[in-house]
Amino acid sequence: MSTMKQNGITGPRRRQMLLAGVGVGLGLQAALSPAAAHAAAALPGPLGQPAGMTARAARAILTRVVRAGDRLVAMGERGLVVLSDDGGKQWRQARVPVSVTLTSASFADARQGWMAGHGGVVLHTIDGGENWALQTDGMAFAKAALDQAKGMPDTAAGRERKIQQAQRLMDEGADKPLLSICFADAQRGMVVGAYGLAATTGDGGKTWVSCMDRLPNPQSMHLYAVARHGKTWVLAGEQGVLMRSSDDGASFEPLASPFKSSFFVATATRNGGFVLAGLLGSACRIESGGAAVTPVVLPALYTILSCTELRDGRVMLLAQGGRIMVSDDGGAHFTEHQPPRREQLTSLTEAADGGLVATSLGGVARLA
Repeated sequence: MSTMKQNGITGPRRRQMLLAGVGVGLGLQAALSPAAAHAAAALPGPLGQPAGMTARAARAILTRVVRAGDRLVAMGERGLVVLSDDGGKQWRQARVPVSVTLTSASFADARQGWMAGHGGVVLHTIDGGENWALQTDGMAFAKAALDQAKGMPDTAAGRERKIQQAQRLMDEGADKPLLSICFADAQRGMVVGAYGLAATTGDGGKTWVSCMDRLPNPQSMHLYAVARHGKTWVLAGEQGVLMRSSDDGASFEPLASPFKSSFFVATATRNGGFVLAGLLGSACRIESGGAAVTPVVLPALYTILSCTELRDGRVMLLAQGGRIMVSDDGGAHFTEHQPPRREQLTSLTEAADGGLVATSLGGVARLA
């Protein structure tokens, strides 16, 4: 029986997790981040096994590509990370201490960045992605949750229930998919994932603290995307869940979503607004400083897998089937631009020279 069936993840929820690149998930009801990472030798399976070095790394299944200064960093299955310093023409493999699927990355500058993935993994680099170190993992998340629950006063409401939940996390193992990570600077960041998992750090990822109690997400919906601009943070996820913080993450308020479909991507624009999109063409935007969510009509009802803002201010959506939609007005209106090939693209970004680079189920390459 599959892990998804064992944990009750079937039907629409399972399909949405697959579309968002999750692949597998566990019944994560609560989680807290650890004070330190485990020693690699003590970790089970792919968490304790470094990514294999292979000449075909740039042609493997890759999930995301981001910029680190002028460098391109792409990531994917089995812990594979590849780098390019010439706009995506040539790639080389980075050294990664785990072999889990990697889903998201965020760089504070050209040298320092973080990457999230399955198994509750958060990785850190200080050399632009050449080498990565494990900061935390799913077992450490669970252990921190258990320690915190046991540290509550005996008379505290819900203490025994929280201990049972945390113990269940320990019993289930390390696999707690993290789906999106965002850093404001070299110290402050946030990571979100399956079943409402959300945590923040104020020390560059050395310690992570759960912020789930501050989120208006009582049903623990999957959180697929986190984005920020200034002191405003936006979270988006399953069944149209939307929330915003205007006080740098100290508190979050729910936003009225125009859709019940899941949002898979969220991107901050240079004017302080946000563009969000996801399942079957569900798309909307949030104006700078406002709480109103405005629906956006797309040219076709394709599921959106990636969103990026180009240096000239255009906003670009990547949809299933390799379709690309472009907005010249900050995400208010989009037109479709057919790429030169119909590969199964998974994400795209703009290289330092202005070219488009995309990841796919067959690796990473430049688009004309």
